[in-house]
Amino acid sequence: MPWIDSSSLHGREPATPYRYPAWWHVTLALLLALVFQASLLSRIRWGAVPPSAVLLVVVWYSVRLGPQRAAFLGLIAGLCEDLLSGTTGGSWMLATLAAAVLTAILSQRFFSDSPLLYAALAFVATFVRNAVFWAVMRATGSPFAWSTLHFHDAIRQAILDSICLGLFAWWYRARHRDSA
Repeated sequence: MPWIDSSSLHGREPATPYRYPAWWHVTLALLLALVFQASLLSRIRWGAVPPSAVLLVVVWYSVRLGPQRAAFLGLIAGLCEDLLSGTTGGSWMLATLAAAVLTAILSQRFFSDSPLLYAALAFVATFVRNAVFWAVMRATGSPFAWSTLHFHDAIRQAILDSICLGLFAWWYRARHRDSA
């Protein structure tokens, strides 16, 4: 699966020309994540909290895209979630954008094929994304923004997301280690 390859620039110019994932690979992964999140993933829950397939795709690709391309991916992914929800008014767009840029910046100094790195990045990105989402919702007048309940839900989702992405990165690395 070369379209989910885990190479990364890590903030420096490559000796050879770097190949980012093809735009259609990222688009396909995002569309599949949106469908998966709206259908099957809504049944996998810890309490009332499901993992976020869209955010997992954003974190996975943000590690390899760099901050500028990750920002665009986060913007598009969040916009798609806002369009599907219909009631958030751009909150997911801003929150996913912030999570994507933060992920890209944090990952620039680490080896990008480490499952532990992906798990840690998913945890941080999920928590930051939820915090930004509820801050924007509060700024737009939502009465339930970032209460204790949402804080506990953000922690649960961060744990779920980090486990999911860490396991996926571990599986992907094990599967492609033999072919390298």
